[in-house]
Amino acid sequence: MEDVKGERTYSSPLRAQQAAVTRRAVLDAARELFIEQGYGATTVDQIAARAGVSKPTVFTAVGNKQTVLSAVRDVAMAGDDETIAVKQRPLAQEIFAEPDQHRAVELVAELVTGIGRRYSEIDDVLRGAASSGEPGLRELWETSEAQRLTGARLWVDALSSKGDLREGVDLDAAVDLLWLYMAPDHYYRLVHGRGWTTERFQQWLVDALQQVIPLPTGR
Repeated sequence: MEDVKGERTYSSPLRAQQAAVTRRAVLDAARELFIEQGYGATTVDQIAARAGVSKPTVFTAVGNKQTVLSAVRDVAMAGDDETIAVKQRPLAQEIFAEPDQHRAVELVAELVTGIGRRYSEIDDVLRGAASSGEPGLRELWETSEAQRLTGARLWVDALSSKGDLREGVDLDAAVDLLWLYMAPDHYYRLVHGRGWTTERFQQWLVDALQQVIPLPTGR
């Protein structure tokens, strides 16, 4: 009995690691296919073939195609598959801790740019998929929009705690404007569409935020 228990203790972490590797392969394959040919044209069979797994393994590792898109979206937004909220991640914590409003604005722009780099192409896929009429896909799109609004409110609260907002801009207006600037299609259009570098986009975002968040004098 002790030997059996010992074997289970040893093999369980290995199985978990193998499951994580398989899940990552499925999500990477799905991301590539969704971006290449769109959500509607991508099949679970194609995802399985590109990931090098069987079709049933896709369902076991992640779920159906809609669940796969949702998981790909989550990974793209966060940068990994860990269940750690954005506000608890290192860059977010740096924003909260930074006392200088100017530097905090730059850090917010860096965070938003990073999300845009990872997520803008998937956001474009999701927007197209949501227009298909499938309620679950529409709900996923609306969830993304609502989460961005929550994020905008979080960052406006953080930035306004370090200094005043620009005269004539109240908290609600600042949240709405930041929600707009955070929209991934800005990154998609300017970087993927117009050929901007990531660095140019990030500086544009800093400049845009200066219209909402005043910077300390002498900057």
